[in-house]
Amino acid sequence: MSERELIIEGARQNNLKNISLRLPHNKVIAVTGVSGSGKSSLAFDTIFAEGQWRFIESLSTYARLFLEKLDRPDVDAIYNIRPAIALEQKNPVKGSRSTVGTLTEIYDLLRVLYSKISTPFCPKCGNEIRKWDPSQVTSELIEKYPGKKALIVFETGESAESLMQRGFHRAWINGEVIELSAISHQQPEDSAIPSSAGKCNPQSELNIVLDRLLIKDEPRLSDSVETAWKEGNGRIKVIIINGAESNQISAISFSSENACDVCHISLPEPSPLLFSFNHPIGACPECKGFGNTLIYDEDLIIPDKHLSLAEGAITIWEKPLAKWWKKQMIAGAKKSGIDIKKPYIEFSKTEKEKIFKGAPDFYGIDDFFEELETKRYKLHVRVFLSRHRRPVTCPSCNGKRLGKEALSYKVSDLDIAEVCALPVSGLIKFFRDADISSFQKNLAKELLRQIDLKLQFLNRVGLDYLGLSRQGKTLSGGEYQRVNLSNQLSSLLTGTLYVLDEPTVGLHPRDTERIAKIMAALSGLGNTIVVVEHDREIIKSADWMVELGPGGGHKGGEVVFSGPKEEFLKTDTLTARYIKGSDKMQASGRKLRNAEYKTQNYLTLNGAEGNNLKAVDLKIPIGTLTAVTGVSGSGKSSLV
Repeated sequence: MSERELIIEGARQNNLKNISLRLPHNKVIAVTGVSGSGKSSLAFDTIFAEGQWRFIESLSTYARLFLEKLDRPDVDAIYNIRPAIALEQKNPVKGSRSTVGTLTEIYDLLRVLYSKISTPFCPKCGNEIRKWDPSQVTSELIEKYPGKKALIVFETGESAESLMQRGFHRAWINGEVIELSAISHQQPEDSAIPSSAGKCNPQSELNIVLDRLLIKDEPRLSDSVETAWKEGNGRIKVIIINGAESNQISAISFSSENACDVCHISLPEPSPLLFSFNHPIGACPECKGFGNTLIYDEDLIIPDKHLSLAEGAITIWEKPLAKWWKKQMIAGAKKSGIDIKKPYIEFSKTEKEKIFKGAPDFYGIDDFFEELETKRYKLHVRVFLSRHRRPVTCPSCNGKRLGKEALSYKVSDLDIAEVCALPVSGLIKFFRDADISSFQKNLAKELLRQIDLKLQFLNRVGLDYLGLSRQGKTLSGGEYQRVNLSNQLSSLLTGTLYVLDEPTVGLHPRDTERIAKIMAALSGLGNTIVVVEHDREIIKSADWMVELGPGGGHKGGEVVFSGPKEEFLKTDTLTARYIKGSDKMQASGRKLRNAEYKTQNYLTLNGAEGNNLKAVDLKIPIGTLTAVTGVSGSGKSSLV
């Protein structure tokens, strides 16, 4: 028995008729045959199922509690089977939290990258936030204010008497230097105290002048800064005197805290969790990380605006259990100056607000929904509410999903949400040209390498137009499978068995060659690829052929051929004849003449904007066969 072969003996799953096969490892193996011949029964229900069953059996009893129970396939024996991964031609993602970034794990790498090298900016004033230390403060002053007169000031809550005992004698108050002795003896009736000092509250924190000096590169400056830094607990203020006038004085604050020196807004320390929209720490508090909020939609509540209130414009109140709500509005509307017989479309903005928000004489639509919200524990109530709501972009985060603290951190002037909004091709260029210092590049060297690797594989499988913020559930089947293929390529696994289910279904012919090259690359890494396929180009690109048949259903389940591609093309099997071109399907049926279309009715679609559609207008003749085509991801499924 060769370890370089996958050996199957006596497979009887579904319609397979006790077949035995020897398949080479590290090759692309195409399983083909007419529909119903047993291809999926062999590839998925036998080979993949056995690989998965063995993996699950290797886990502990406790771990198996959390996994779906898998039945072992009906087969006598399978030898040399490798760990199996199935890549199916369908998108299983249903939730709104999954994105292309999370599916490919690139977003996880970006979160770590931003926690390491991002620069914080104040969310209010937009200024860069710097965490200073005494040596940086000294260098900043010497570089930007050489030769200027300056006061080194620190803030403290200590009493004036205690400060004077420790050798401090002056304070900076309202733009003037005041003696601490004047503050310590301050009395309400004491007229000798300067007017500016009289504005000071002795109980509040004081700005103490530690030193008056000329800014120049000498030990005195660094000593004063370090002393003030220590006394001010990591915060100091430097008063730069540009002239004799008070308006020529500027104050510069320095702090060791992660806070804005102007607005005094503090930001949390960056961590990977801060940039996760799936965690309460990072998610926008208003939309909870979804990027949109749900509102009750006027068009869904009042679909026919030409009806009056008396005629039942508010359809939700036409239900038997909501009749009371309609009656109380009709009774109270006259007192509030609302004409119940006037069509809703003619109502003023004020009248519409009354209908929704209510008035002193009646309850409004908002009150009705507020009452229903208390009964959300009932399934039918939740369904009813969902039918009358629509998503709108979150006003707090503008659809970015993250809180303002996370969005305050930027790399090369872009926050993490703006980076994820770029297409893959734009991301590759961004990281190539990003304004990142040599120190930051060295710090994040491995992260940048892995991000670039994954982006290059997405580009390689033809998904260069996707953004990382694209919701996973909006991907077409072909896009989702190629995202998975790029994941497998970037993981660089070896000794793995991949089972693919018709990877070219739904793909434009332009992308077929890409898929063939990807499968060849995976097998070149030392993996076995089993692909169920009907496409001529994929079959021709495979190394080993398995044709099942000769028919479908009870007529199938037998091995018609198993061997190298070269030998397969010499045979006279049904698939081989079509690949060689000796058999062809002849198109039948008459062609419709242009004149025949003139009498047709049309299905008309105006302004379709679902997913990636851009206000599409469409006109399709009824009673004809219409083909909608285009490259993968162009919007075919979104339209149809």
